[in-house]
Amino acid sequence: MKEAKANLAINNLIKDVSKGFDADKVVDQLQQIRTLALEEEDPTIVKICRLASEYISENGNFDVGYVADEEIGEMTDMEYLLELMLKVDRPVNREEIQEIRDRIKEDLY
Repeated sequence: MKEAKANLAINNLIKDVSKGFDADKVVDQLQQIRTLALEEEDPTIVKICRLASEYISENGNFDVGYVADEEIGEMTDMEYLLELMLKVDRPVNREEIQEIRDRIKEDLY
């Protein structure tokens, strides 16, 4: 994201998630990031934050299977998504966020 405040919020969420996944706390932080994305007028981040929040609220986790399917490494799906969000200005990152978005939509709807 463009603003330092938004990147700080994402980095804080990465730190929290790496310590342990608290669904309610993650949803709250995603909503804050979504608000910042609205201010930055970034519809991709706005949408993924909303869908990720819905997914977590419904399932109690964010195990969408993206990292495992793509054989990315030792990150969780949430950590990977947040890392992509930090550098959303890279076209390949935006594409991967959209792929994760589509996977979440399939699971939710």
